[in-house]
Amino acid sequence: MNYVEVYSAGLTDKGLVRQDNQDQFLVTELTRSMVVRSGSLDVADASRLFGGPLGYLFFVADGMGGHKGGSEASRLAIQFFVNAVLNSSQWLVRIGSDNEAAFVDEIRQLIGNAHRTIQSKSEGDTLLEGMGTTLTLAYVAWPKLFVVHAGDTRCYLLRDGKLRLVTRDHTLANQMMKAGTLDPSKVERSQWSNVLVNALGAGAENVFADIYRDELKYGDGLLLCSDGLNKHLSDDEICAVLLESTDNKAACKRLIQLAKQDGGSDNVTAVFSTFMKPKRRVARMKIMLAQNADESVFQDVAIPENELDTMLESDEESELSTAEHGYGTADFPDNGPSSTWDLEIEPREELPPGERPTVDQ
Repeated sequence: MNYVEVYSAGLTDKGLVRQDNQDQFLVTELTRSMVVRSGSLDVADASRLFGGPLGYLFFVADGMGGHKGGSEASRLAIQFFVNAVLNSSQWLVRIGSDNEAAFVDEIRQLIGNAHRTIQSKSEGDTLLEGMGTTLTLAYVAWPKLFVVHAGDTRCYLLRDGKLRLVTRDHTLANQMMKAGTLDPSKVERSQWSNVLVNALGAGAENVFADIYRDELKYGDGLLLCSDGLNKHLSDDEICAVLLESTDNKAACKRLIQLAKQDGGSDNVTAVFSTFMKPKRRVARMKIMLAQNADESVFQDVAIPENELDTMLESDEESELSTAEHGYGTADFPDNGPSSTWDLEIEPREELPPGERPTVDQ
């Protein structure tokens, strides 16, 4: 069985021109858990016990649609997927040849449902009319990698010192380049690079998702970013920063700093994750304790190896802090029972490719 240590960091900045930041990002770890309702062990009721990580989810979304709509659309897209993942068994089982096709099909349907949810929200509020968002999602169930993509946010794979663009930009400029009517060297700064031909919401009738599958190796790095980064930095410049940085958080900071030094014309977001061979293969059960619980009851219980799909940290303390991993409580809003996370998933149906261009404003 394969194990992996995952180190992640994410940062976002409004840049130097925009008044608001309409980008959103999220880094998550998927686990099985159980809540203690009652028992004779010295663990307080309402404590939660966690198994080993099943997978990791990374999101970047770049919203559009005026002062309020863009940030609402990008937030809504990520929240929709979080709600869907937590309420679907597909994301909690090992992905193999027998269920991979069904898993990919569910992803496509979720993109369509998220699109319609954003459309419905925008139609009910004049301040949100026309709002939309890009979305790039990476799901790692080691060693499998699935990338889901709509719009012009990007996913890069760093391997053996080389950076490879995984996704393709759904922009008019990219279509013109493929048609031979726009020089490839001018695509990033073209006026047509802001014209999206595919996005969630944005008044379009439909949306389509590119889904990429690959297998990761120890030492690989994964970068998700909004177009505020690649508008100002070439792939070679991005690669150099990732290779030279001392840790993931430093890499994100440096990328955003360089984008701003070059003009910072847009919101800029970077999420960088690396996948390393673990030092040890012993994982300990995690426990989120209710008040006055005795944490010693479960802290020394080893998770069975045949139940572990992946592993976040070795028995030895990681060099990176919780914040640098991106799994600290500061990264997740403590909304309690707030209805903002209670999103209904609409009935699934296949969607034809979208056709209506939208402008990323």
